[in-house]
Amino acid sequence: MRFDPSGGDVLSFALERMERGAQVAFATLIYIDGSSPRATGAQMAISEDGGHAGSISSGCLERAIIDEARQAMARGAGGVIRYGKGSPFVDVALPCGSGVDILFSVNLDRNAIAAALKALEERKPVSLAFRAGDVSEKAKTPDAFTRHYEPAIRIVAAGFGPELTVLASLAHAAGFDFCALSPDDVALRDCASSQTIHLASSSQIQQIPIDARSACVLLFHDREWERALAPRFLRSPAFYVGAVGGRKTAAARREMLIAEGLAPSEIDRLAAPIGLVPMTRDPAALAVSILAEIVAQSRAL
Repeated sequence: MRFDPSGGDVLSFALERMERGAQVAFATLIYIDGSSPRATGAQMAISEDGGHAGSISSGCLERAIIDEARQAMARGAGGVIRYGKGSPFVDVALPCGSGVDILFSVNLDRNAIAAALKALEERKPVSLAFRAGDVSEKAKTPDAFTRHYEPAIRIVAAGFGPELTVLASLAHAAGFDFCALSPDDVALRDCASSQTIHLASSSQIQQIPIDARSACVLLFHDREWERALAPRFLRSPAFYVGAVGGRKTAAARREMLIAEGLAPSEIDRLAAPIGLVPMTRDPAALAVSILAEIVAQSRAL
């Protein structure tokens, strides 16, 4: 299973196992005493057979969490367990010397989880309230922990060949939604795990799914496709728009966008050359550079 920082894959795992008749528990990081590799709200879903999704530590606690979750399901009640500093479990230590409180929730509401997943699929934020007894749409006790979920960051990338396909592969593995746009059917086929849009003509482009949690990437070295797509990207609600090319290309692109009627403030949104590592020529290094820049920009969301 890919890593999904939005938490949607944890919910998907839980719902899939519940629909197969398995019992599932959630483990949620609700308090950190010191430092932690994961933030408050990090979660795991654990099925009765020990299958699981998600991560709460960097491997220090997962086995102990799985064991406790299975015990909680067996007794039909969850609770809060302290691990690390101040914990009665001296055999479960955290190398950083910190302590963390993990909330175990059982007797899950399948309908609430299904509704949350539907909202995320529709690109809407959603919240679920967790407590030792159950999970529901609203908190029922003062000590319930409310976990907020946001739709995954979507990358809308247009281009050809390996610059597009390698970016699609890395983005998918990192938990991003990915929408590939290309006139190249071979490239779109190689982005099979992503949403794809065939660009048949620069004058006839279908609606592109861009929202405020989207990053738009221009990988074309083709002025005509840039002329068709750059204004759409720059006038969209996307939090990030980037394009490949050096300074000369960027200057020529700016003149083209001015001629297309874009305001300087709109053009200034464009990150070019794209990525944290400037002028990278290797497709894999370029993909890593682009993803790093998108992650850095997304922290402001």
